[in-house]
Amino acid sequence: MTEALFTMSPQRTAAMKGALTRLGAPDRRITSLDFLSASEIASLRNFADIQDYRLATPVIEHKGRRVSQDFEVCFPAPRQGVFDNLASLLENTVAAATAAMKVSPLDVPVELGDFAIQRYPAGSTGIGIHRDGKRYRGLVFIITLAGQSRLFSCATRAGDGRRAIDDRPGRIVILSAEGYAGREGEDARPLHGVDRVSGGRLSLGFRCAPVAAS
Repeated sequence: MTEALFTMSPQRTAAMKGALTRLGAPDRRITSLDFLSASEIASLRNFADIQDYRLATPVIEHKGRRVSQDFEVCFPAPRQGVFDNLASLLENTVAAATAAMKVSPLDVPVELGDFAIQRYPAGSTGIGIHRDGKRYRGLVFIITLAGQSRLFSCATRAGDGRRAIDDRPGRIVILSAEGYAGREGEDARPLHGVDRVSGGRLSLGFRCAPVAAS
């Protein structure tokens, strides 16, 4: 029997509810959960392999802060095929999970209109410590498809208190963004980065697109 890919299930909804509950704890801004099958990861990896990439800007500067980037990026990546299947699964599972919670931690529905693919070569220096942009609200999803690297969170921009996040293929990582659990400002968004890229890295990133001004 052929495996049905990217389908909703009570197990996935329960796992998402647990992850969102953990993320709402006062001291949590990032979590991960087992979510995707090996067949789903393979289908995503195969589709990612045929996309068009460009070199990312080596250094991003904002308000005197510098973040190094050593990877290729596909952005905006097309929300098509299995990418759309995954994004829809995430949106629908979050909606079902929050509907089952006494109080939803989200102030807006999760609509994943911002999508990027990042491809790091073996030996890459990764991406420096940063927060995702203030313009994104609710949740950020990172899905690693291949490679060997370290995704980490930390307490300061100097890298104090680095803690590895389990982002092995099959797991999804969820980051708090502004508006989640009533959080606003920099405290809503975890500092994180990628290093130790010994075996390359291929990852997807989904974010809620900013609402266009009317």
